[in-house]
Amino acid sequence: MKEGDLIPNITLRSVDSDGIQNFNLVEYFQNKKVLVICVPGAFTSTCHNQHLPPYIQNCEILMKEKEIDIVCCISTNDPFVLDKWRQELGKSKIKFLSDGNEEFLKKTNLIRSHEKSFMGVRLIRSIILIENLKITKLILDEPGKLEKSSYENIIKVI
Repeated sequence: MKEGDLIPNITLRSVDSDGIQNFNLVEYFQNKKVLVICVPGAFTSTCHNQHLPPYIQNCEILMKEKEIDIVCCISTNDPFVLDKWRQELGKSKIKFLSDGNEEFLKKTNLIRSHEKSFMGVRLIRSIILIENLKITKLILDEPGKLEKSSYENIIKVI
């Protein structure tokens, strides 16, 4: 996947206080400006302690300042684990999406091996900015790093 491509037409599972629901990316992202936060895994040390908390705390500010309609977090975890993580992180406007079947991972090719950590293949820690289904910005972090996709950096570069 690269800037200028369209977001894949796939259905993930959203988890929120209303339960687990199907979430078709094309249906929900059409005519919207969307920020997608891709993470390697729920409850992993960097994602849980450093990456997501600033987004959770500042989601409404980010949405208002950057005129974003939807902020999503996609992980390859199953929807049940992702829902527990969402609850643990606390209330926010972020929509948590499970890619438990690795369909998004494979269609976007945002794949990084985490086999040394016994996590198999996971999404690359990244940010995808989408406007009316088109990828307008793709920001990828280097392996083991949290720099380019951090809240502090994203608020400056988008």
